[in-house]
Amino acid sequence: MNSEKIVQKQLEFYNNHDLEGFISTYYDEVEVYNLIDNSVMIRGKEQLKDSYRERFEVLNVHADIQNRIVIGNKVIDHEYVTGLEENKIKKAVAIYEVENSLIKRVWFVFE
Repeated sequence: MNSEKIVQKQLEFYNNHDLEGFISTYYDEVEVYNLIDNSVMIRGKEQLKDSYRERFEVLNVHADIQNRIVIGNKVIDHEYVTGLEENKIKKAVAIYEVENSLIKRVWFVFE
């Protein structure tokens, strides 16, 4: 599966609040970074699952892609995310690095 397809698949799982499907698109050793200071926010599938469980079960998150750029195994999404804060749209950029049809690393920056 190419880079864009796996990122699109994880977005669909995200918007459908399908935690198991969402997690299945990531490497076991996935790393999620804050792009501003390159700090690790999440390391590993279990931490990813724990982090997103509340977003899916309580916060009712939804992401709309405003723009997508694909360069090799990198997919860069400009997203508008609802549900993280009440009555507010959070603007975000996510950079996904894909390897062997799974998401290996992600860098996020939020407005």
